[in-house]
Parts: sequence; C-alpha cells; structure tokens
Amino acid sequence: DPDFARALRNGDRFQAVYAERYDDAGEMLESSILAAEFTNQGSKYQAVRYEQANGKVDYFTPQGKSMRKAYLKAPVKFSRISSTFKTKRKHPVLGYTRAHRGVDYASPSGTPIHAIGDGFITFVGWKGGYGRYVQIRHNNRNHTTSYAHMRSYAKGIKKGMKVRQGKIIGYVGMSGLATGPHLHFEFRSRGRAVNPLTVKHPPAQPVAKTERQRFQKQTAPLLGRLKENPTQLAWG
Repeated sequence: DPDFARALRNGDRFQAVYAERYDDAGEMLESSILAAEFTNQGSKYQAVRYEQANGKVDYFTPQGKSMRKAYLKAPVKFSRISSTFKTKRKHPVLGYTRAHRGVDYASPSGTPIHAIGDGFITFVGWKGGYGRYVQIRHNNRNHTTSYAHMRSYAKGIKKGMKVRQGKIIGYVGMSGLATGPHLHFEFRSRGRAVNPLTVKHPPAQPVAKTERQRFQKQTAPLLGRLKENPTQLAWG
C-alpha cells in the first residue's frame, strides 16, 4: 500500500518477525519474514505470512485481506520520474508537441524491468520510436501494459508466453527515440491509455471463508510477537 519510492518520510519505522534456517555447518539456507509492521506518515500497516490449504504462501492483513495487489506500484526501481502522463508534451528528440501516454522512469541502463501483473505477452520486438518493446495483456483481459526503450529482453521472453507478477521481462536502456536510459511505461484499460500513477490497484483474493478459522489460529501468535518490545537496530 505505501509507495516506498515516493512516500517515505523521516520518522517512519518498521519491525519484523522473521525465521532463519541453517544447515549443520552453520550456513543459512533460507530466511522468511513471518509478520511485519510499517508506520508511514502516521498510518500503520501490518502483514502476516500464511500458508493456505493449497500450499500457496502469501501475505495478508490481520483481517485476511491480501497484501498483494493485482499490479505492482511500478515496473522498475527508478531514481526519478523524468516525464509524466500528459495530453501535450514537446518530444525531446522530434521537437514537436504530441501526447505522452505513459510515464518515464529514469533508471540506470541494465536495471531489471518487471511485469506488473499476471498475464501473457502479446508483442515482443522493435516498435519504431519505442525501440525494444514488450506488451502484456493481463488476466482480466481488460488491461494491457507496455514497456519500451529496453536495452535487451530477458532470456526466454517471447510472444504468447505466460508471465507472473514480478517476472523480469527485460532491462532498462535507450533504444528507439530516447535521450537517456529510462523505461517508458503505458497502462491501457479496454484499449484507452490511462495515467499509470493514478490507477487504483485492486487487491488479490483474500483468505477463503472456509479457511478463516485456520488463518486466525496460525497467524495470531505471529501478530502477537509484533506487540513485544523489538530489538532496536540502527544504521548510519
């Protein structure tokens, strides 16, 4: 829910309950966050790890709502937004004014680009001024997202393949008409371009009603740990 790229403020804080598993030689095999609490600008968010009856592991609110949204906030880690969604913008290369139907995320060349949601790839290839370009139609069939100016595609990416949310589909570059490395990202609803920064992202499915009692039994001890005095960590 919080936008970690733009919403962090001095005074925000977090705590986490986590588990680590080691082999006999003392090497850590894996670690998992079991519960977490984050306070952002005075608002408190809690999440707890829960393994569903079908074996799928995800994070939920204490009330059983999914913490995972249908779409990620952004498809790439970025240093700044270099251009926003506008009906009129002077093109930095062509020099004339036309609509800019997406958001440009300035990021170093080679930064991984992630699919913001589950779906399947409908286009991979060179697309004029967009350069190396990928388009994904998402599972609800109403939404498509586009990713342009890539330096290269991720290994194995091809038209028709299914992708899961968070999958790396390519890497930031400046192919096509671009003055510097960035990702041009578009979000379309029923074919109409909308501002990716204002799209409301619905949550994924909540805990099934048939599992609510099981959910409460598993997660109550973990959420209780968040109320204990945490170990204070500080960094420079």
